[in-house]
Amino acid sequence: MSMRTVQKTALAIDHVLTNCLTLLIVLGGILMTLTVVLQVLLRYVFKQPLFGLEEFSRLVAIWIYFLGAVFSTKTDNHVQGDVANKFITGERARIILRTIVWVLCLVTCILFLYHSGTYSWWIYGTGERTPGLWWPRIISVGSMFFGAALMTLYSLTNVIKYLTCALNYTEDP
Repeated sequence: MSMRTVQKTALAIDHVLTNCLTLLIVLGGILMTLTVVLQVLLRYVFKQPLFGLEEFSRLVAIWIYFLGAVFSTKTDNHVQGDVANKFITGERARIILRTIVWVLCLVTCILFLYHSGTYSWWIYGTGERTPGLWWPRIISVGSMFFGAALMTLYSLTNVIKYLTCALNYTEDP
């Protein structure tokens, strides 16, 4: 298998994953909105709250949070303080700075992956369940591990991208 075939396959998988993430975030947002509206209507208008609806909306919310974190890591759109860019004027220096920032992000994601994996494995082993609907807690806790795994992967991709740019940088004459 040639390198070009591997790159094409990786890009196709990335494209499908991006579309799935986008779809899940949008559907999750719609579902979250509907559950909150339903909660308010049932509780304050009809005075009849629906058992388990809050627990379900929290489950959807936690998955939306981590899917959004994955998406923002992939698109390099996460919250960041880029004060250094005001003081650094050279383009190559900025690319090197971005590489260093992404290396730090990668280290953070690896730590998060380790701890979320350890915690998820522990929760899975205990068989712990949610208090209301008695769903396995691994469903919500697993979102941390899933998000951390993909954020680590995309952070590594960004490190490689910026490192390649920094190493291959040539100033235009």
